[in-house]
Amino acid sequence: MYVLLVLGLLGLIGSTPFVLAAVAPASTDWGKLSDISQTYGAVSVVLSAIALAGVALSLLYQVRLTRTSNEQAIRESHLQLAALALSDPALLQAWSPPIAPVTLKRHQQHLITSLALGELLQRFRIGHLSIEKLAVKLDGHFRGEIAREQWEREGAGWRSTMGAGDRRDRVFVRLVNERYQVAVAAGPAAALHEFQDLHLPQGCS
Repeated sequence: MYVLLVLGLLGLIGSTPFVLAAVAPASTDWGKLSDISQTYGAVSVVLSAIALAGVALSLLYQVRLTRTSNEQAIRESHLQLAALALSDPALLQAWSPPIAPVTLKRHQQHLITSLALGELLQRFRIGHLSIEKLAVKLDGHFRGEIAREQWEREGAGWRSTMGAGDRRDRVFVRLVNERYQVAVAAGPAAALHEFQDLHLPQGCS
């Protein structure tokens, strides 16, 4: 819509001299009009530059919107595959075999934590998470022992993949690695039973 308005403005600017020539009386002082036309020409150049800048910004916005939409579609497809794999151990082995021997339950838990990182990556890519907010999210993520195990096992793969991506991908994986190291240096991870205790009704053990 904005592009059409800009093109309309450019067309109006370009056609104005011809319209004036068609409607001007025969006694018109064309020398005076020539001086006015030169001033008008300078103004029209400025307006044209502004209009073209608007078109460029609009195209950049459309490119970003399309990229975000495509990334979201890929993410949704990935989540559907993950849900299918988690529902059947045989499919899980086919789609995402473990890097090293691990129990089925643990492998499923690692996959969930990997998907959680993928969700943070998507939000960071589209600007929903600043670096500061992402750091807070990661600090919470690496409180758990399963998240730390997953990064110990799969962090090298993430670093390799994200290192080949764009700037935001590289910033993301660098920050993930930094917050993981901070978490490890801060002390032992919260054991699984600590999270379970937080959700047990009072009176249960």
